[in-house]
Amino acid sequence: MSRVSTMGQYQMSITSMMRIESDFAAVQKQLSSEQKAESYRDLSSNTERVVSLENEVTRSNKVVEQGGLVQARIESQYSAVDAMVDVLSNYQVDLSSAISGQNAGASALNENAQVALESFADLANLEVSGRYLFGGGVTDRPPVDIGNPPYAPQTAPTSADTSYYQGDDAIASIRTSQTREIEYGVTANASGFEKAIRALSIGANASENPQDNTSLNEAYDLVNQAIDELLVIQSSLSASASSLSDVIDGEIEYQLYLDAMVSDIKHVDLAAVITQQEQIQAQLEASYSATAKISQLRLSDFL
Repeated sequence: MSRVSTMGQYQMSITSMMRIESDFAAVQKQLSSEQKAESYRDLSSNTERVVSLENEVTRSNKVVEQGGLVQARIESQYSAVDAMVDVLSNYQVDLSSAISGQNAGASALNENAQVALESFADLANLEVSGRYLFGGGVTDRPPVDIGNPPYAPQTAPTSADTSYYQGDDAIASIRTSQTREIEYGVTANASGFEKAIRALSIGANASENPQDNTSLNEAYDLVNQAIDELLVIQSSLSASASSLSDVIDGEIEYQLYLDAMVSDIKHVDLAAVITQQEQIQAQLEASYSATAKISQLRLSDFL
């Protein structure tokens, strides 16, 4: 007579069933979270790579964020310079009329020039979010002071005079990578600004009666030069904005690429996991059935 026992089979069946149940629970957790692991540590060999990719996304986000702030400053500077050109163009009309004799006695020429000078100075003292944009590295105070002093009233003949300027020569820039830096700033002591302020000051102080055509002619020439130079400044600002926009667009595309790589590592393939769940469920049901049958066996069934 041989002795038969089902205890070993039963224990093996229970162990197998518990392992399958654990696998099934893990798959269900992946389906609910859509994550391959609960923590970086559980990503095993991919942990360092995920951390590196996410750090790169953070760096890129900072470039985009800072780039957006700089873009706003450039747009503000561009709009201010555009308004400066308008001020000078209107003043140019007044000068042309006075010089040609169409404005008898240069009526209100001094007053109009003074108003234009103050308007120009206000534009040069543009402040955005507590930062003065035309003072170079000096951003906490207005860069232009046309009071007397520091800026003496201009009378012909004149020479370049930037005593009105209260900033420095630093040109603003933004670093977009370890190897690239984009300059975007313009300072109010630039030649175009200086000539504009000098021309307007000449007009504000020139004799109206008799009319001082020598001063008005000098002012007219300076206005023409100032307008041309301010338009060049606008073009430079536009080019900086375009370069920065390209950088921001490139960083956003780069982030999408990095996010996709991180997602591939961290997130599950739902279709594949659903298939796996169905397979494990079938194994689990088979294990339940086998365990139930083994548990009903008796020694007498084999005797």
